[in-house]
Amino acid sequence: MSIASDLIARTPTEIRRAGGSVPWRLGLLGLALLLNIGFYLPTVPSSIPGLAVPGLDKVAHVLVFALTVWAAGRVLAPVKRFPMGWVVIAALVHAVLSELVQLVALPERAGTAGDLIADMVGIALGLGLWIGERQRRRRLLETIDELEPAPLAQR
Repeated sequence: MSIASDLIARTPTEIRRAGGSVPWRLGLLGLALLLNIGFYLPTVPSSIPGLAVPGLDKVAHVLVFALTVWAAGRVLAPVKRFPMGWVVIAALVHAVLSELVQLVALPERAGTAGDLIADMVGIALGLGLWIGERQRRRRLLETIDELEPAPLAQR
């Protein structure tokens, strides 16, 4: 069995062991990936409310990348087997690629350094959320272990 197929095969079990719902985590990751398609559209739809608000574009970059990294970590690395660094590297490559595509191939879009910085802030935020969630869960499990009575053989 290859490494990828082994990862796919054990992911649902690891998500459940981490206390998660497989459909919700996969659905959230699917939504995040769908939102990322917006970075490759030839134009930004004019029907988006608040489009003229200064800085809203940067907020969208931060939120989409944060959601993507956090959701990918919750699916691929719910316990500890998948190195989260690969998620971060993939997100960084995607950030650079999306800005290059906008700069070179989409004349009505603009790839900017500011957008790339916002993407990186989002990646860091998503990673921080993922780490924080894991630490909170670990502390909760330690507290539960401390509260459980010792087995009869140890009393």
